[in-house]
Amino acid sequence: MNEITVTVQNAIINIEDREKVEQQINEIAKKYSGYLPTADTLTGDKATRASLRKVRKALDDKRKNVKSEYNEPLKEFENWVKKALKPLDDAIDAIDKGVKEIEENERQIRLSVVKVAFTERAESAGIDPRIFVENYDKYIVAANFTAHKKLKSGILDEIEVAVQYEVQKQQGRKNDISSISEIALERSLTAEPYIRELDNGKGLNEILQDMLRDAKAQDEARAKREAEQAKREAEQAKRDAEMAQRASEFEAQRLQNSFNVPEDVTEQPKQAVNVVAEQIHQQSEPTLIEPENEQKQEVKKLKILTLEILIDPDNPLPPFKPFLDENGYRYKITKYEDVK
Repeated sequence: MNEITVTVQNAIINIEDREKVEQQINEIAKKYSGYLPTADTLTGDKATRASLRKVRKALDDKRKNVKSEYNEPLKEFENWVKKALKPLDDAIDAIDKGVKEIEENERQIRLSVVKVAFTERAESAGIDPRIFVENYDKYIVAANFTAHKKLKSGILDEIEVAVQYEVQKQQGRKNDISSISEIALERSLTAEPYIRELDNGKGLNEILQDMLRDAKAQDEARAKREAEQAKREAEQAKRDAEMAQRASEFEAQRLQNSFNVPEDVTEQPKQAVNVVAEQIHQQSEPTLIEPENEQKQEVKKLKILTLEILIDPDNPLPPFKPFLDENGYRYKITKYEDVK
């Protein structure tokens, strides 16, 4: 294609009475140089400002009109170039599309080769080949392949190194998780939060230190809770014992009152159940006097008979009280407890 020749002629912009216009502008500027409006001259100052703005606008409008006329040949030329380039752009686009399709096809072939290389080595090492998907773009450049679209031996070695590194990495992670799990089991901790820290890049030694610190804090908190619980239980047991003691005293007093026993013969009741008949004797045989010697008296010793009676606290006592009273027996309650 022959070279396009374009001729540009310099446009001439002629300003009539250039010096006269410049002189008028300078005189106006000089007249108002340093001028300061006042409240008394405000109305005239506004009119002057409007007049000066009108002069300025008229001159600037001239500039815009001249620029528009000056640029008209340039606009016509630009429009012609765009129209002339359209067929070339269409041809370039068609070729570019075909080239990109071929390049993408070549890329997919290289991608498939890289994927197979990683998959074979990963499966042989017993790890998931999907781990290396993000690495594929690094290896699919054309420079890594032979003319027969096979990976160069050096690239295959790099892939093997990458796979073995991942194997060691995963084994190290398993060992780290095992260490974390053992410490967690020994210290009664939950392993999952520390495993997440490991996956987020935190070092094993630092994690183990965190675990020991957390375990110590947990043990101290547990000991504090247990001490507080033991204290509460002891206080509750004390309150229960006091309540039981008062209940026992109340019930024993109720039983004592039911026998109409004088208070001076009532012992402090204890929590238990035993009705005791004490110092049972017959009033008709208090003393024997020998006829031969009235000065010598024989007094029979009193006996204590303990009688255990099982009662239902919700039912009245059995009717043995009248019998004891009528026959002159003395008695008192010494125990009141649950049947074992």
